[in-house]
Amino acid sequence: MWFLEVIGAGVIIAIVFIGGVLQGESQEREHQRNKRRLERMGGMSNENKYWR
Repeated sequence: MWFLEVIGAGVIIAIVFIGGVLQGESQEREHQRNKRRLERMGGMSNENKYWR
């Protein structure tokens, strides 16, 4: 019955890995969205590209 434990552990590891990848992609999309918003608002510096 050890093979059932191996299969079960493999399934759990796969689910955790896929969940982590999806969460990482979500965080990356959020980071890109925030970065674009910050750039639209003028970025981190005091110069605003729309007022040049």
